[in-house]
Amino acid sequence: MKSIAQTRTTAVSVQYALPMLLAVNTFALLAIEQLGGIPEWIKSAVALLLGF
Repeated sequence: MKSIAQTRTTAVSVQYALPMLLAVNTFALLAIEQLGGIPEWIKSAVALLLGF
């Protein structure tokens, strides 16, 4: 059986996992954008998708 401390540690780990993953993804996309690695058609498609 898990102790209360182990359960809380797991809950905290899960709580911060998604924001950290999103931050890494955002920084990676910004770096690719600065290098000119994202084609215009993909930018247009994402803009249309996010517009709905």
